[in-house]
Amino acid sequence: MPYRVLALALAVVLLVTFAAPAKAEALEPLTIIAIAGVAVLVLVLVVYLVIANVEGPKLERSARAPMPPVAVALTPAPPDALMAVQVPRDSP
Repeated sequence: MPYRVLALALAVVLLVTFAAPAKAEALEPLTIIAIAGVAVLVLVLVVYLVIANVEGPKLERSARAPMPPVAVALTPAPPDALMAVQVPRDSP
């Protein structure tokens, strides 16, 4: 029972504290610009993540799609990384 009274008292104190108007303070222009800049950065980050989340599965599906046989035949073969070269020798 005492915990209920304590919780009720705490809730009333918090409600009165948040309900009372705070002192009016003037914001400096630099503070306003900083808050707006942070808001813009957060917005850009959220938009970027949403677009990446939508476009990512589309790119994965197109990467896994099999190439048609004609496209495979027209694709040039990759150059060999190592080649065997015979060094010319003088005959005795």
